[in-house]
Amino acid sequence: MGISALVITLNEESHIERCLNALSFANEIVVVDSFSTDKTLEICQRFTENISQREFNGFSEQWNAAIERATQDWILIVGADEVITSDLASEIVKATNGGNYEAFNMPRSTFFLGKRMRYCGWYPDYQLRLMRRSKAHIPHRLVHETLVYDGPCGTLANPIIHYSYESMADYMRKMVIYARSAAEQKFNEGRRFLLVDMLFNPALSFFKMYVMQLGFRDGLHGFVLSLLNACSSALRYAALWELTMNAKKEPGDGK
Repeated sequence: MGISALVITLNEESHIERCLNALSFANEIVVVDSFSTDKTLEICQRFTENISQREFNGFSEQWNAAIERATQDWILIVGADEVITSDLASEIVKATNGGNYEAFNMPRSTFFLGKRMRYCGWYPDYQLRLMRRSKAHIPHRLVHETLVYDGPCGTLANPIIHYSYESMADYMRKMVIYARSAAEQKFNEGRRFLLVDMLFNPALSFFKMYVMQLGFRDGLHGFVLSLLNACSSALRYAALWELTMNAKKEPGDGK
């Protein structure tokens, strides 16, 4: 009933040691790297020999590659900027040593610019991260990849700690990447740009996070995060607009 902890990486030298150091309870650690150019691999080699490298073609493909390299009965998916606390580790070990569940959700607690967010829809933010390897699969998606499982699912009490967005530059860099991927995902699913989406969805995103999800209770951090979330929404639709325009162009049309 062992546990394989799975991590995918790309230039994560600032986070990866903290992440892997907290996975000592696992029976094995599997790392799939996208050809990092910093010290990520050097750090990973201190914790595991089960390391492979492959070109990044989307999160789902990377995670499925990691699942294929796992050898234990259970898999635990962990982001390189996440930490499994000792309390959560104990709960995971106990959960995998008996019971009728095939998978487990767990809450996630995320930091934004050094503040642990309590609202904005960022907590408890349940994540499906632990399941029997034989039941696990991640369908292809460019973003928001989701584990698919077969069987009853339980819920753990202790949260994963997510050290994301440590600076505004970090947030904006990730915002551009995710916005582009999200637009491509929508386009591939048949969505096309509509002006009404651009006009209303960013404002609705701000209202939902700041008012309905009580972001105002996180103070100025909550306001800034809600505003950035609206900007991210606008950027997604701008990218979808570009994709829609390009699809309408005839071959050889330079307009």
